[in-house]
Amino acid sequence: LGLCYYRKGMNDKAIQYAKDSIAVLDTLWSNLEYDDRRLTFDDTTIKGGCGIILQSVYYNIKEHRDALVACENARSRSLRWLLSQQQSRYKINGPNAVSDHTQKEFQSSANIIDFNMIKETAAKSKSAIIVYSLHEDGDILIWVIKGSEEAEIIPKKVGMGEGIKSLKDLVASTRRVLRVRSADVEQDMEMEDAESSFQGREEKVRKSGFIEPPKTKIGSKKLKQVYKILIYPIEDALKNEKRVTIIPFGDLYSLPFTALVDDHGKYLIEKFALSFAPSIGTLVELQNRINEKVSLQNDKQDSSAASFAVIVGNPHYHREMRMNSLPCAESEAKGIHGIMTGAGKESKLLTGREASKEAVVEAMEGAAVIHLASHGSKDGIFLSGLTEEEGKLTMEEVQRLRLRRARMVVLSACDTFKGDVRIDGLVGITRAFIAAGSPTVVASLWPVDDKITEYMMTRLYGILFPSVKGRGEDDCASGVDVCSALQQVMIEMKDQYSVEEWAPFLMYGLSPRKSSFHALN
Repeated sequence: LGLCYYRKGMNDKAIQYAKDSIAVLDTLWSNLEYDDRRLTFDDTTIKGGCGIILQSVYYNIKEHRDALVACENARSRSLRWLLSQQQSRYKINGPNAVSDHTQKEFQSSANIIDFNMIKETAAKSKSAIIVYSLHEDGDILIWVIKGSEEAEIIPKKVGMGEGIKSLKDLVASTRRVLRVRSADVEQDMEMEDAESSFQGREEKVRKSGFIEPPKTKIGSKKLKQVYKILIYPIEDALKNEKRVTIIPFGDLYSLPFTALVDDHGKYLIEKFALSFAPSIGTLVELQNRINEKVSLQNDKQDSSAASFAVIVGNPHYHREMRMNSLPCAESEAKGIHGIMTGAGKESKLLTGREASKEAVVEAMEGAAVIHLASHGSKDGIFLSGLTEEEGKLTMEEVQRLRLRRARMVVLSACDTFKGDVRIDGLVGITRAFIAAGSPTVVASLWPVDDKITEYMMTRLYGILFPSVKGRGEDDCASGVDVCSALQQVMIEMKDQYSVEEWAPFLMYGLSPRKSSFHALN
């Protein structure tokens, strides 16, 4: 009914019926017990549709704040519940259970995001926030919330552009031009013209880096086209900003925003330190989590036996797992272990047969920094084992972990920022680590080259954790955060490497500053 009234231009009734529908669906949702059921409920009911109708009506009548709030409250609800649930476990119910009352309390309070919360989040993060969404008519809605105390909001509505059928078409064509895998396996097979199995393609990519050399000029033209659609309309709103948090939707999760190019040939990463998140509400919950973690620094029982970091590289893959060894991943892990030691941080190094699932899980549960350099997929990380089942750390297993002290997880592997795109955001291994306790995850958009990734990661850690000796160089300034460190590495690499080589990684979640790492010893 809300949609019918919307299309008849009867906005007041459209808003009323959309809100009534959402209220009914919220009541049903609050009684669901498991994450997969909540995800499926949101995907298969008209909850998302009601949210789109509500934000579209508000946008059309120029109630842009209400449109943004409607958009935000339709997003990442299940992930926000998981984060709220985890915090409640720590404070109220112990490690194993949360009462029904806690879930209903979340539904009636923490689940509701208002504009004041959005303003406070932007101001505290000192980052402009860009929220992308879809209007009911198929156009793209963009909101920019300035990273200042006033938290000015700038709304825009843009079309897809000539010759672009859909958002999926825009993203897939961009990735095809860059010669990296699309999110669609069938398209990949056509692109590669390969008869080999998926596993065979994984081996091929991992050894050689990419399927074939990219068409640089064509790639640059495409990256400029996408910039004109998604960034150019809000360029003025981003003036004087240094940090930007992007809230994508749908297929935009697969787009390499860092590599978009303006009319002057400048990459977006050269202008801003970029981070990504599924919703502003998620950022609110992640900040609450960081506040909770700071309180653990004096908890000797929680941290006395734990290493500050656990560094995993090149686990032993049994021949039944049909995976090639990654010597550069092992060298990467050893290099990072040396960097952490030089910075005065205790770290546990696990390589080869020592990097079993049991050993890695045990070490992770007490670590502040977790680095996994291995083979990966959208739903898991491969560790040492005789079979895939024995060696694969799955998304479900990660989500059950209790990473109370974790500040950053780095998934230095192929395709770790992939998954099922749902109303809740990207559901994959990255989300699982966020839900398990890490406010920050560094992950990859496509297959990565072994040697180049080794260089990129050791440089990233060198910036984040400078040696206690000889400080004073420009890249050893205190207080640098993860997304700024990643920005610095990418800018250093862009003139020597192709986009496909320097742009696969991104930072997802809330970027802790270096001082935040040192809060946990």
